[in-house]
Amino acid sequence: MKQNLWLGLLFVYSFLIYSSISDGATEINENSGKRAMSFLKIGVGAKAIGMGESQVAEANDLYASYWNPAGLAKINRPQFGLMHNEWFVGINHEFLGFAQPIGEAGVIGASLIYLSFGEIQGRDANGKETHVYRPYDLALVLSYARRIGSSLAFGANAKWIREEIDTESAEALAFDLGGLYTLSNYPLSFGFNLQHLGTQAKFIEKSFSLPFNIRAGAAYKLLEDNLTIVADVNRPSDNNITSGFGIAVAVSELLHLRTGYKYRVGGNDLGTASGITGGVGFRIESFQIDYAFVSFGKLGPTHRFSLISNF
Repeated sequence: MKQNLWLGLLFVYSFLIYSSISDGATEINENSGKRAMSFLKIGVGAKAIGMGESQVAEANDLYASYWNPAGLAKINRPQFGLMHNEWFVGINHEFLGFAQPIGEAGVIGASLIYLSFGEIQGRDANGKETHVYRPYDLALVLSYARRIGSSLAFGANAKWIREEIDTESAEALAFDLGGLYTLSNYPLSFGFNLQHLGTQAKFIEKSFSLPFNIRAGAAYKLLEDNLTIVADVNRPSDNNITSGFGIAVAVSELLHLRTGYKYRVGGNDLGTASGITGGVGFRIESFQIDYAFVSFGKLGPTHRFSLISNF
């Protein structure tokens, strides 16, 4: 048992060391603020968020459509899910989705991600009030995943994305490609996800690329799968490398506790404490209810609530 624990800690440590390699990491990334549809970078599902947003190798439910669509292949019953995210200054982030196994052909899914900025008072060039408008971001996602043998799975998403600000809007198409490999005789799995591969979004007269991201990670299970250790590395196109790790403990069949930390190479913008995450989950018959918080340092925490229903 002690040897297994040391192996689990070793792979987490290796991921963190790897993620710390970056030239010019202390400077602002040259692509920062130059990508469209940045809401795509906000994760979904309180389980994943509570574990340091490290889920690419552990994704195994409906929210895998975001973290790694290959994880949808682990679903063996129809699932319905929804999430509510209390963001800052009245901004709300919502998720609604459904996944359906189709026998040996795999699993299909559909989901909606919506970011609402509430009401904003418009003003003209002289500062005079005009009309109230309600900007929003929207993504409609179609997913497919399939197992290949007992250890390997692949998945993909096709996404239609829209952003609207007052009378102006932009649209784009994007794809995600994910893979998941689980060792047959060892409780260790590896995953990757290529996120937001797609067209440019033209807003007014200028076009912008999407926030492409390469996500890779591993998950290790101990104590008869009651303890899970995860670690992810992200290489975004518009910022420095980030790494995250998390731990989940199944206290009982009913209660699950989670914690984690997310770190950006060069330092978290809002201070060291801004990377702390935590959460709790409850499994009651066919329902899974999860809560997570994320610390943003001086800005305070954000809160997510998510639900999964198995049919």
